[in-house]
Amino acid sequence: MDPNLLAELHGNEWQELAGLAKKNTLSPDQTRRFLDLYRAASKDLSRIMTVAPDSLEAARLSAIVHRSRNHLSAVPSGGLSGLSRFFVVSLPLSLYRLRWDFAIVALSFLAVAVVSGIWAGTHPEVLETFGDRQFRRQFAEHDFVDYYKENPDGFFAVGVWTNNAWIAVQFVLLGITGVYVVAGLFSNAVNVGFSGAMMFEFDRASDFFLYILPHGIPEISCIILAAAAGLRLFFAWVVPGPRPRRDKLTAEARSLLIVAGGLVLLLFGSGIIEGFVTPNPIPPALKITIGVLYTAAVVVYAWHFGRRAARAGLSADLDAHQAGYSVISTDR
Repeated sequence: MDPNLLAELHGNEWQELAGLAKKNTLSPDQTRRFLDLYRAASKDLSRIMTVAPDSLEAARLSAIVHRSRNHLSAVPSGGLSGLSRFFVVSLPLSLYRLRWDFAIVALSFLAVAVVSGIWAGTHPEVLETFGDRQFRRQFAEHDFVDYYKENPDGFFAVGVWTNNAWIAVQFVLLGITGVYVVAGLFSNAVNVGFSGAMMFEFDRASDFFLYILPHGIPEISCIILAAAAGLRLFFAWVVPGPRPRRDKLTAEARSLLIVAGGLVLLLFGSGIIEGFVTPNPIPPALKITIGVLYTAAVVVYAWHFGRRAARAGLSADLDAHQAGYSVISTDR
């Protein structure tokens, strides 16, 4: 569509949006109108960018949409605007977009862990591959619990945090291969299942759940999120949809790298729990409650801010002038 014609048709609406974006507060009716105008202007900007990205109308509307986006997301324009956008828009929106991917990967992980645990527990010859009975008894009655107590709390917390953060970053960055993430998840799930089977074999089921659940709930959730992000990157490459393959892949990569950075921060919390709460002689119910509450807080944070940003039509990706405009091509 001709940019001048589009400006002639919708110029008044653009101007109205610019006026609302300058207001400090909006009434409920003005807010609804603002959202409608913002969505319409964003679509108009997309149309103009496909035919005349260097036109005056493109520059004018881009400025209006950018100002409206900042106003809508309540991101300040000062020196901390980038940091504010990361925590208020980019990170929660990136996590929110992965909610269904996370659910599928989490169910798959749990299924593999449970099935492998039951299989190992009901087939003694499988457990024999880990070592003789004396070795398994040592693991169940001493080694499993001693692992959480043999090092100073602070040292242990930093160690597990850096290890888990490195795994999460690898899952995201190497997710484009597909195979790396699937193999890593499968291996971890089987290890959890087999470890549980050895603990059950010597009636140490209570120790297994007591020492794995407090930190395991947030820790495994973060690792599964990393795997979901990596697999999303893989499918962006394999099945790009209507967009050129390069554009789809780079856009997803920019958004999902935000997830990698966010998970490094979130895993610090689970590392603190594993280092200071899991081995602590406090009531077991309190230990598990702490892990559950931490995970619930992350879910509420991602759901609240991510859903709000998604409904506002915001993006976790860079703005077009930062990421570079796309060139229409038939190559995928």
